[in-house]
Amino acid sequence: MQIHRFSVRVNCFLPDDCAVTDKVQDICESYDDHGFIMLPDSYSDTGAKTRLVISCHGAGGTVSADDSQIEHKALTHYLVANGYAVMDVNGLPVEYAEKYGIDIRNNIGSPIAVRSYVKAYHYCMDNFNLKPEVFVHGSSMGGISSTNLVLSGCVPVIAHSAYCPVLDTYEQIFLRPWSDGLPKIALGKIYRFDTDGSGEYIYDESKIAGYDPARSKKAETYPVPVKFWQCEDDPVVLYSVTAKFVERARRCGSAAYLRTFPYGGHEPQLVGDAVDDPVGNDIFEGEKICITPAVEETLIWMNNYN
Repeated sequence: MQIHRFSVRVNCFLPDDCAVTDKVQDICESYDDHGFIMLPDSYSDTGAKTRLVISCHGAGGTVSADDSQIEHKALTHYLVANGYAVMDVNGLPVEYAEKYGIDIRNNIGSPIAVRSYVKAYHYCMDNFNLKPEVFVHGSSMGGISSTNLVLSGCVPVIAHSAYCPVLDTYEQIFLRPWSDGLPKIALGKIYRFDTDGSGEYIYDESKIAGYDPARSKKAETYPVPVKFWQCEDDPVVLYSVTAKFVERARRCGSAAYLRTFPYGGHEPQLVGDAVDDPVGNDIFEGEKICITPAVEETLIWMNNYN
């Protein structure tokens, strides 16, 4: 296994295209965003190409110049141990976040995040021996990052998976923000919401257009097979929103699935006993990986389409 860390230049300016004017409405306000790719032992610069998984992290961590949240996760280790490469970016450049007072952990699946993932995808394709079609995965906030990336159509995606995914900018980010309201602040600042007399943000769906999966017409006929894992008692991300999202997609004929756990809170990947005889190699860097049902099922999900 080897880890390569990199950065990509991302335009973070979001124009107000609703304004009527004869002046320039769009500019480049570019900053460097951190990314990394983890390559399996089977990877080679020549010969057979390696399959890439774009794995979008949750708001509990970041991707920095020297570390990342997902490189320490069991699912990442399991995927890499079984021949997949795994990539992530922060989706919110540090310099931009500091300039506008946005918590660096909350990219909230915005156009900035999608642009960053697209740039990172092309960086990896240009610099490594990878198959062009990818799998996309997300966890928690990474649910909306990964979903918006899939819906953008900017990257060739085979199938999509996610754990307890955020899918609704209003119900989940605006009304029920985690971390003492930090994602709500990010939402208001990135999309430039107006404020009321007391300084509170006024939600404006028109400014989010296309980046709120729960209300996206495109999401009704989901472009790739998608499967979510979530616990019914999730106290952070509403299970009902995920169920409604999947039900709507299925009604429209999409291959959409929701794998439900009866308990486990916000951690479906931790529910259940370790699998005794996993389908894949469960040794990573000489250490045995604890393969829970969700982790095992995610590898099987990807293998089914690989």
